Amino acid sequence: MTDLRPFALAERQYELDTAATSSYPHLHERKQQRLLLSPHSFLRGSAPLFYEILAARPDLAEGPEGHGWIVGDMHLENVGAYQTDQKGAVVFNLNDFDDATRGPLFLDVLRLSTSVLLAGRTFQCSGVESIALAETMMEAYVKGAWNLAPPPPLPEPIAAMVERAQRRTRKDLLDGRAPEGKDGKRHFVHGDRYFELPKDLAPEIPKLIAAYLAALGDRAPAHASFWTIEDAALRIAGTGSLGVTRVAVLVRDKDGVERIVELKESRESSTEALIPPVKGAWNTPADRVVSGAVALVGEPPRQLTAVAADGRSYASRKLFPQEDKLRLDALRAGPRLDAVAITIGDLLGRAHARGATARPEKPWSLAETSAVIDHAIELAGIFESVYLAYVRRRAR
Repeated sequence: MTDLRPFALAERQYELDTAATSSYPHLHERKQQRLLLSPHSFLRGSAPLFYEILAARPDLAEGPEGHGWIVGDMHLENVGAYQTDQKGAVVFNLNDFDDATRGPLFLDVLRLSTSVLLAGRTFQCSGVESIALAETMMEAYVKGAWNLAPPPPLPEPIAAMVERAQRRTRKDLLDGRAPEGKDGKRHFVHGDRYFELPKDLAPEIPKLIAAYLAALGDRAPAHASFWTIEDAALRIAGTGSLGVTRVAVLVRDKDGVERIVELKESRESSTEALIPPVKGAWNTPADRVVSGAVALVGEPPRQLTAVAADGRSYASRKLFPQEDKLRLDALRAGPRLDAVAITIGDLLGRAHARGATARPEKPWSLAETSAVIDHAIELAGIFESVYLAYVRRRAR
């Protein structure tokens, strides 16, 4: 891709959306609606375009030294609360590793900085406040990556969200996703969140669940040998991942206790437009996703593993009620927002320190971090204009 004019890039995003939803064409419209919400929503749902732009503008793809595991699709909403394999432990950390790969560390910081700047409108920030917020996040990143300060305490919005997640019960989870029907049994309600499984996929569910338990090995729950499948549906969620196969399976054990297992298809990383994949580093895309999660956060979501079946691979896990995502639309410019940016910057820094394969001994200098923010400003301008062109294309 060499044409970086806004309308050409908007057209390219439309092509990418069409390809991404080719297996489920009815999701194409939903993908467009998600992208139309705001410039930040557009950035969230267009990670491949982000890296195509960097490939076409190599000057913006330059940054300070450091290499290792990266999130790939890093943005302000790529964090949340979840339970880890340390039973009962609920953490707030990075929580989406679909595009995780090994590459230059600054790419995550560049994408996160661009996210901060584009989210400024949501936060009702002035230009001065948006840039100051990006600088605040960057400072926290450097401190976390080089362990220059202890982790900051969780700010009130995040602490309150984690507390709510800890109080949520299995019944709350099941009632919200698979309520009891008139027959007294739980079912996924088809509509905005769940759809009927494709006919060719429905018979494969028992095989997928068996493969999931086999992949877990000794991490598989003791009650799993008695699971029976009660229901299954196609799960619809996310923005950038709309179009991938995502299966929710309701299982019941011998005591009548029900749980939900989710298997999400893994595809190539969005970064591959810029970063060639590491040959032979992993057997399947799901292996890459799970390996990235472990490398970056140490304790990823509980009972996460890679499953391969019928030419596809799935990052798979059992859902737990202790999960939640941070709502950005309730935040406004000020100390609470600054504290959230500090926490996210620190988390990314510590994740990079954990997953780094090569990193300079000395922290990035002010000149180096300022250059990353300057590149993010230019990228934010590009995405703002492409977003408007995308809206205009839709209106025609």
